[in-house]
Amino acid sequence: MIGRGLLDEHRPDSVIGLHVASFLPSGHVITRPGLMWAGSDAFDVTFKGPGGHGGMMGRRGNVLAAQAFFVERLHTIVEGLEHDGVQCHTTIGNIASDGAWNIVPRGVLVQGSLRTFNDSLRGQALERLHDLLQETESEFEVKSNVDLVHGTVPIMNEPNVTRTVMDVGRELIGDDANLLGRPLTVSDDFAEFLTRIPGCYFMLGARPEGDTPPAHHSPTFRIDEAALPIGVKVLAGAASRLAAE
Repeated sequence: MIGRGLLDEHRPDSVIGLHVASFLPSGHVITRPGLMWAGSDAFDVTFKGPGGHGGMMGRRGNVLAAQAFFVERLHTIVEGLEHDGVQCHTTIGNIASDGAWNIVPRGVLVQGSLRTFNDSLRGQALERLHDLLQETESEFEVKSNVDLVHGTVPIMNEPNVTRTVMDVGRELIGDDANLLGRPLTVSDDFAEFLTRIPGCYFMLGARPEGDTPPAHHSPTFRIDEAALPIGVKVLAGAASRLAAE
């Protein structure tokens, strides 16, 4: 939207958005002035080797052994890197190769993401990522490459707009509108609007009944849709109040 010129033609005074949260009590409104969510770098790491027979190949050139070594140590690239008491985060979401039970492949793809809270922490984590890849190359005599395929900056809420959103929320739902204590290591490209327009992103709790909240991005994801009217009322009420100021 931004890349195709939306903000060149239309320049709003403020922007408000919400994200449903299945892990928060249904109907609650949660936000935070300033830093609320991390930035994200999605990455593709590839390992290349000669490939070979599964009954004869050892460590040398073995891309599957190399990726296992890399994945097991990936957590070290964010150790000690934290903001406001919250450590940066990294994880792997997909590993793919063209091998088989008796074939060590020539290549393997490892896809994951890195979550950091500012440019300094991001730079340190990426430097450590490259160092880890160099160590893996040396240990297994393979070649590696990393591509940053998608990224977004941290969610930074403007304090005045956030205050308006919280005022409206408290008028509508009382103590069920609260401030988030510490930033979270999730991300959203709504952040791109917030780098250009003063605004607020808030979470709308929608946890359904049950002992275990259903996880986002999982096959079991579900929400309590009864929370949705509250989100609409907060969005509309805050927009109306900001327009009147």
